[in-house]
Amino acid sequence: MKRRRILYAALFIAALSIMPIANTYAASTAIPSGTVVIGSKAYSLDYANDPNNQSEITSAIVAGGAIYVKNYTAAWVNNSTATIISASVIPSVTYKDTTGIAINYAAGDAGNVTPVDSTPLAVVSID
Repeated sequence: MKRRRILYAALFIAALSIMPIANTYAASTAIPSGTVVIGSKAYSLDYANDPNNQSEITSAIVAGGAIYVKNYTAAWVNNSTATIISASVIPSVTYKDTTGIAINYAAGDAGNVTPVDSTPLAVVSID
């Protein structure tokens, strides 16, 4: 029984120590290529083109704001004028990837991100 408690405690400590490493890696990334920004929302092109997400995308368009696309060569394009723009024009956004996981990105696609807590932590009993 004592070994099991020690094992659980070690696993818990290991899990806590991995979290800062994951956040450090995420903080060094920029908005992925293949992204559409609609106002203050951003979506992977796969997510935006999925018929199951049509109402969410339509709502974002109706809410307004400029539409920008980060193509697969990492260039930002203004959807209205089809011209390449500077990343500094991009507002801070909440990005949803293909699976719907949300991540907050700072303005300007500067590579500063903060993960959105979308899943609660599970509590494991040590007894």
